[in-house]
Amino acid sequence: MKGITEQHMKREMLRINNLNLEYSVVEKLTNISICLLGGESVGFLGLENSGKNLLVDFICGKHGIDKFSYYLDGIRHINTEDLRKHVYRIAVTNYLIDDWTVAEYMFLVDNSSAFSLMKRKKLIGRTEELFHDFCIDIDPEKTLRKLSELEKRMVDLLKAYSNSSKIIVIEDEFEGCSTQDIEKFKKLLDRVIRPGISSVINSHSDNVSQILSDKYVIFHKGRIIKKCSKNFFTKNSNLENMLLGISAAPDHEGDQGNIKNKRDNSSEIIYSVRDIMLKNRIIRQLDFYKSEVVTLLSLNVNEKTRIFEMLSGRYIDKSMKIIIDKRPCTFTDTIDFVKNRIASVADMGGESELLLSMSAGNNLLLPSLAKIPALQHVFVEGKVTKMLENEIRNNIKIMPEDIRNMNVNDYITLLMERWFIYRPKVLILFEPFVHCDIYGVSLVKSYIKRFSDIGTTVIIIKSREEYVEDISDRIIHI
Repeated sequence: MKGITEQHMKREMLRINNLNLEYSVVEKLTNISICLLGGESVGFLGLENSGKNLLVDFICGKHGIDKFSYYLDGIRHINTEDLRKHVYRIAVTNYLIDDWTVAEYMFLVDNSSAFSLMKRKKLIGRTEELFHDFCIDIDPEKTLRKLSELEKRMVDLLKAYSNSSKIIVIEDEFEGCSTQDIEKFKKLLDRVIRPGISSVINSHSDNVSQILSDKYVIFHKGRIIKKCSKNFFTKNSNLENMLLGISAAPDHEGDQGNIKNKRDNSSEIIYSVRDIMLKNRIIRQLDFYKSEVVTLLSLNVNEKTRIFEMLSGRYIDKSMKIIIDKRPCTFTDTIDFVKNRIASVADMGGESELLLSMSAGNNLLLPSLAKIPALQHVFVEGKVTKMLENEIRNNIKIMPEDIRNMNVNDYITLLMERWFIYRPKVLILFEPFVHCDIYGVSLVKSYIKRFSDIGTTVIIIKSREEYVEDISDRIIHI
């Protein structure tokens, strides 16, 4: 019919009008109105505490509000907790039970009971029929651990479909998946969500959001500030500039500029590993030069983790030879690596590498305590930690009394300042952008530049080239 737009013809899966929700002082939603349409994938974008994560939790039925009405598939509802029955969440934690077969996982049936064994053939048949309908060639009797990273997510998506979910929330960085894998997932997603399902993309990865989303909803301080087609932003940089313009960008010298054009081109090898065993029993020799940024890429999650652990000393491989400043070294544990100024971060933006019972100042001092006599530390602790906390307060705009109240970007600042004070020769970062919003990405890049400027070799270990193309001197595919 003329005059009716395509959007009006689409089925409304979820409509929320004038939602107000205060979860904490910094996490809140103010006057949120949104409509999710069938057959569309909507990317939620925003900085830390922008409200997007809180709205996702609400959509998943985590936050009940008395007498708040919303419309699900055109029907008015009051109990917000009922939403969880109609929403399926795709996240990497879904695959922790990796000894289940695909058929068992699809229908959540444990094969330990006699009743389940009787149903096993029927479940396999149902799974085969579903996979056939979507042209997916995956063996239903295969265990999850034997699936590729892409296959796991495809199975999860079809599980959401088989559960008759009305909304699919995708909170995944697609670790271990290439850009081509994510594009294949998008093709399946487009087939699955038409016409009676909608999806929400809530990923820290710009690459994932750009590929999977049809349109964007942009949040700032608990409000929706823009709704637009993905094509509204002709370049990713335009979107980044918009979001970073809302918040102060890192104010270190040079920000995250192109490191490759600003670095001291030293040819001095600072760190070497010999006879490092990779997948398929391939042995590699790796040399890392002073002040360079090197990215090692591997789509195999286990292999990537193993490389990080060996290079950082979190796993000691006695067959691997370590050379620092052209001097062969024999290390027995991680402490030996740190003492020789090889630092590492496995959880950038997380709290696992901080001591939450300590102040920010003491956390900053941790790597350097071995250099300070115990008695001297007791005498100077108050003065030094106060000085350090005052220094870091310039980077963390509002310093919580308890570091457990910090946000992701505060944790990044605290962790990176800790190692910057230590002046390591080598800094090894494992998937440093995985928790980052756009500001966090800019923050990490600015620190990488600062470390490079003082002569530190930075080694980044990732799945994809996203965020590292402009800051790496070398990118090595493992």
